[in-house]
Amino acid sequence: MATRGRHSAASLSVAPAGVDHRLQPAPGLTQAQRSEWVKIVNSRPADWFGPEHESLLAQYCRHKVSAEILSKQIEEFQPEWMESDEGIKRYELLLKMMSRESNIIIALLRTMRITQQSMYNAKSANTAAGKTGKGRKPWQVEN
Repeated sequence: MATRGRHSAASLSVAPAGVDHRLQPAPGLTQAQRSEWVKIVNSRPADWFGPEHESLLAQYCRHKVSAEILSKQIEEFQPEWMESDEGIKRYELLLKMMSRESNIIIALLRTMRITQQSMYNAKSANTAAGKTGKGRKPWQVEN
């Protein structure tokens, strides 16, 4: 039951103990994966992720770190390596692997409802679009 009346400044400045129970990183993750875990968990309200999300979140972190490794490999790929068939095959393989990782990451984010699109319903998306400063397009008709 809530207390009545005004609350002192001291009582308002102290957060109640045990309010923020964030999901801790899953065992078996590397340091880079744990860092990604903390980043994604801290980007959402404390109660967003529950124990039922642990396996999905762990997989997301693994795939995210793998995608970063592949991205570095692609960025470091030298144009002269494309002169040989072996270089072309390697580059093509890296791009396919990166595409697969990206698709898996997107699927996991959608499943956990972490994408930007999942944050809005139809009405709030329209409101958010209006706040961007673009407003109504000349060809759009007002209802």
